[in-house]
Amino acid sequence: MNQHPGSYLRSEFITGAVDSRDFPAATFPEIAFAGRSNVGKSSLLNRLLNRKNLARVSRTPGRTREINFFSVGGRFIFVDLPGYGYAKVPRDQRQVWDRVMEHYLKNRSGLRAVVILLDLRRGLTSLDLELMALLAASGTPWLPIATKIDQLKSNPRRQALKDLQQRVLQIPGYGLPPVVPVSAHTNEGLEVLWQRLQDILA
Repeated sequence: MNQHPGSYLRSEFITGAVDSRDFPAATFPEIAFAGRSNVGKSSLLNRLLNRKNLARVSRTPGRTREINFFSVGGRFIFVDLPGYGYAKVPRDQRQVWDRVMEHYLKNRSGLRAVVILLDLRRGLTSLDLELMALLAASGTPWLPIATKIDQLKSNPRRQALKDLQQRVLQIPGYGLPPVVPVSAHTNEGLEVLWQRLQDILA
């Protein structure tokens, strides 16, 4: 597996917040990562930061209940938002998560963009579109990422990426296409993703 720029940056966990009062001071630029439960968000963060278990990978979808903040190279922050769309989470708990996430997305002064992870095998869902609409309303750019590309063979992958790209281009707001295809399993696409992130932070 090839090394990518993030492999050489020192990263560390700052804090996990279940309430906006627990957020750390917004002293550095932040990029948040969002997506449906089981989309591979924690695995991708660990690959990006070259740390095996920095972001906790749960075997049970919907278990991550905190907004987790990670310092990257002492220069910027990656923010791991709770996965959405897991039906077995009680409704009142989902509403609490939604309120805290919405507060973060609408009010965080250091937030530069949100990376939205999309399982290439499933494409866009109604919950993904809701998040994109929320970000458009708040003027926050979002970067579409197609995950788990290694789980599709060449021709189906190519067609799925084409279909996803076409749909993303039709969404109003502040999207930053094209879609970046990545795999946390093979490291494919991580170097391209890092370049897109660096462009956002520049």
